[in-house]
Amino acid sequence: MEEREREVLPRLVVRKDSVLSAEGPVPKEHTFELIEEALERFGKVLVWDLDGIERNRPNLRFIRRFEGEGLWVDAGIRRAESVIDVLVAGADRVAMGTKTIHDLEELSAARELTENLALLVDFAHGKLSGWGDMPRMPPVQLMRSARRIGIETTLVVDESFAVPRSVFHEAPPDVRLYAGIVPSRAFTSLPEHVGAIVDFWEVVPRKT
Repeated sequence: MEEREREVLPRLVVRKDSVLSAEGPVPKEHTFELIEEALERFGKVLVWDLDGIERNRPNLRFIRRFEGEGLWVDAGIRRAESVIDVLVAGADRVAMGTKTIHDLEELSAARELTENLALLVDFAHGKLSGWGDMPRMPPVQLMRSARRIGIETTLVVDESFAVPRSVFHEAPPDVRLYAGIVPSRAFTSLPEHVGAIVDFWEVVPRKT
């Protein structure tokens, strides 16, 4: 049987007028061409919008630059109605994460507004991260609950890639699952059905 090609989701971190990398900030205008290349190659790019996550002020101007081209955006959504602003700006899919939403009711309310959502399950050093009711729920329960309300995509993220292996094996079979942040050399550590969330600059080298 031919092995299915691994889905790769590059994650790009944005703050104000800069895109962040391990080597330091990169002016956004220097990255536009590289983002276009990544969108063409991978079909989608996950934008980690720190203005939205940390300050509740999504960077809509950046999103508008790539309207309709395949951006998935974590803008730190806290309220269901806020997903509309991000989608209208041009995102193809909006991630709602355990680190910023209080409970599943908010996720359900957002699903009533749009189907272009992903559940984002945030981990920090292997422990579920969040506030309100979210950290008290097992990850598999979160995924099942999201699937029941019509959200089929789940992103599982730990900056140190300390995601518990049980998450992969217990995930509902009809969930479209991505996990990271995984070093490109460690793709094979993921089960075949799990897409790899990788640092943007690992798969799209800097030119400046």
